[in-house]
Amino acid sequence: MAKGFACSDVGVDCDWSTSAETEDELMAQITEHAKEHGFDPIPADLVEKVKAAIKDK
Repeated sequence: MAKGFACSDVGVDCDWSTSAETEDELMAQITEHAKEHGFDPIPADLVEKVKAAIKDK
């Protein structure tokens, strides 16, 4: 089952969203996008929030 995530799901004022077949693929996309927000790497507390916001599609 595909997974999905949107920045707005963790309270960021951003309309970016993505989906992938696995959580690992999704996290790779999120990690790349997070650099646009100045997160490189993503802080551990934010990784937890992001993983909690991932939804099955």
